[in-house]
Amino acid sequence: MFYISDSLSPKQPWIISGQRFALIMSLLNTVLFNGALYAYIVSHLDILTFSGLMILASIVILVFTFNLFFISLLLLITPTLLKLLFVITSLINAVALYYMLSYQVTLDITMIGNIFNTRTSESVELLTPTLFIYVILLAVIPSILILKVGVQPLNRLKIIINFVIALVVTILFLYANASGWLWLDKHAKILGGKVLPWSYIVNTIRYYKQQSKNDKPVTLLPAGKFTNKQKIAVVFIIGETARAHNFSLYGYARETNPLLKTDDILVMNKTTACTTYTTGSVACMLSHDVQQSGYEPLPSYLHRMGAKVVWRSNNWGEPAIDVSKYQIGGDLIAQCHGEDCQFDSVLLTGLEDEITSSSQDKVLVVLHTKGSHGPSYYTRYPASFEKFTPVCRHEELSKCTSQELINAYDNTILYTDYFLHQTINRLQQLHMPVMLIYASDHGESLGEEGLYLHGTPFMFAPKYQKEVPFIIWRSKELIQLQGISNADVRQTGEFSHANIFHTILGTLGMQSPIYNKELDILHTSKQQKIP
Repeated sequence: MFYISDSLSPKQPWIISGQRFALIMSLLNTVLFNGALYAYIVSHLDILTFSGLMILASIVILVFTFNLFFISLLLLITPTLLKLLFVITSLINAVALYYMLSYQVTLDITMIGNIFNTRTSESVELLTPTLFIYVILLAVIPSILILKVGVQPLNRLKIIINFVIALVVTILFLYANASGWLWLDKHAKILGGKVLPWSYIVNTIRYYKQQSKNDKPVTLLPAGKFTNKQKIAVVFIIGETARAHNFSLYGYARETNPLLKTDDILVMNKTTACTTYTTGSVACMLSHDVQQSGYEPLPSYLHRMGAKVVWRSNNWGEPAIDVSKYQIGGDLIAQCHGEDCQFDSVLLTGLEDEITSSSQDKVLVVLHTKGSHGPSYYTRYPASFEKFTPVCRHEELSKCTSQELINAYDNTILYTDYFLHQTINRLQQLHMPVMLIYASDHGESLGEEGLYLHGTPFMFAPKYQKEVPFIIWRSKELIQLQGISNADVRQTGEFSHANIFHTILGTLGMQSPIYNKELDILHTSKQQKIP
């Protein structure tokens, strides 16, 4: 079928024809770097049937032809450029394939965003000996061999003919297997996110195109005003990677919330996160309308309307904000004392004074925690909180037993319970109207269905990545001011990140055209008390 009859020179065994070089490169890309793609197909198809085998064959041929097309184009320009790109992409492919196989990652636009927004300290946690083995076997060795190969003067006509023949055969094969198109269409998004190197090349372009739109100046929200001069504070705690399934407050068999259960809190019913990744969920939490982007986020809006807004972060991923004071954990550690100053509790340093010293009547403090971020769950809490043992101490989570992994994760929830309880205790001492509102940005997979961590496309993500804890605590002074007890709060239906913006606005007494009382949990409850 293909014009690969050019004989090799016996004196120069490493010199081959251009068309043969293109075929070899296409085969290498198709075979070496698409194990995650083929594994997904095999796990979702019965390949022992004729139709299943045909679908698998169709995808393999399609990937090969796609590679051959672009490789032939590059080869027509210059073999040197093709070799250089192979070295670069093989290195990226090896790293990508490792994470795709180890954590069931899909390189869609969402995951690309997560990668570009990951801090170096978090990336280091993901470096493992197995990763370096992947790099050596799939990138270093093949690259050395490719660089040693010489390419004869190109017969561009033969290269074009080879590609045309391959394209025609592929089209005919796909039409012959038209019965499998429905399956391909159903799984197209995930399949596209697993084809290397095209998944990350295409989605990187899409990500930066999206970012260029997001970098435009935000649209200011319509002006509002506070309806009273009463001093009121809200502390909004953004959790990280906490899933409701492992909170005993939500029925988990283990006691992971021994302290919070003693507090007079509202535990909101089933709450669904906006996304399965931090940047998207945090932006959603701070938005007046989760379906829109490009608008002024909550902290900036309240600051512009005259409130004191303090943002304290032990994490990352918030949108561009304009606030009264922005602090990271490192800014506070010098004034913090105790073993947990290396953890999220550092964010509580001087919290009471930050609120009481404010000359503004309305105060919003946002604490963005590190929470239960993986894969190094065992590093997210002090040693004294290692109640559930033995724990997973591998960054390669598949090397741990399921119980070791769950133990480490549950210890992070136990520490979150302590952190929230400590915050409530501090706020109680203020003897003023104050609310604590806590919600996690997204959940986490701990090996269920072969998935780990988070970031799975929302449509396909399991409930563990989407269902999050949502907790509200109010001081007795605020309860009296609002005139609604915890027993009156309506717990029908479900909740989401969309409730946060409007519940905070309502609590602070903000009158604004963008305030939606139907999404304000406390306002809605006040109007519809339970008999």
